Amino acid sequence: MKNRSSKHERKNTFVKFVWLITKFLKLGPTGWLRFFWWEISKRFRSSALTISTKQGVFTILPTDEVISRSLYCRREYELDFTSTAMAFLRSIRKCPPKGEGTIVDVGANNGVISIGMIYTGELEKAIAIEPEPGNFSLLEQNVNQNGFKDRFICLPYAASNRKDDVLVELSPNNFGDHRVRVDSHPSNSPDLFKESERQVIIVQSDQLDKLLADVPEKFTRDIAVIWVDVQGYEGHVFMGAKKLLLKGIPVITEIWPYAIRKAGMTQEQYCLIAKSIWKNYWVMQNGEFIQYPMDNLEALFGKIGYNEDFNVIYT
Repeated sequence: MKNRSSKHERKNTFVKFVWLITKFLKLGPTGWLRFFWWEISKRFRSSALTISTKQGVFTILPTDEVISRSLYCRREYELDFTSTAMAFLRSIRKCPPKGEGTIVDVGANNGVISIGMIYTGELEKAIAIEPEPGNFSLLEQNVNQNGFKDRFICLPYAASNRKDDVLVELSPNNFGDHRVRVDSHPSNSPDLFKESERQVIIVQSDQLDKLLADVPEKFTRDIAVIWVDVQGYEGHVFMGAKKLLLKGIPVITEIWPYAIRKAGMTQEQYCLIAKSIWKNYWVMQNGEFIQYPMDNLEALFGKIGYNEDFNVIYT
């Protein structure tokens, strides 16, 4: 399994220090210079930067400490995992040949995953869904400056299980950790990232099935993969996408028990939803994807730990 602990900034001081040193050493001399320049930029510059990366041309913000920083310092974000996952899905004949098909990117952020898929030739087209206005503006800008306007549909919504206005809480320094706030989350739930202190905005939500119904057929007729990364809100997305998901299209997503609970859903509820749609899930272990039946999903939660997250593929 691919651990993405950096995304949620949850390591204790010592472990985080060791992790940062390891990451720093892997950057190499050019990466070191970028790292130092990034540290300077985030303190003295608030305006956007436009850079060329392995996944395309991106306008990023120095105040974003995760995706933007990775794109600036490493010139990529999760590129190894996306390419490995796509190659694996083709090997088991769950995706069309390279360069064909559409990705549905739910929680698209600045477009790093879906733009990267098109830029690297993994897929042909994309439907990108992102509710937060700042991220959505960057998404459209990045699509246009990569020349992909005719190959993208961008939708400013929160995919959910219903059509409504929903609250989104904004992370001040991790623009991939903006989250839909659900009133029903337990009052005794920990506040590990000071979520209760975050700025809150109102955005529109709707079911993914209904959002896609209004998308031109040339984008929806050959959906190859669905990427869902919505910070614990995944179960709600799945409930509003049954028609799409029951077509057997593979879904790449993350499981983060802490965020799932903060999104008002128990582990048991999440597992019931997943089991009603898929037969198997796959996790990466020792460099290869291993298949498990959905009856084992509860055990995966136990292995992950409450405040850790892992990527999974549902088929």
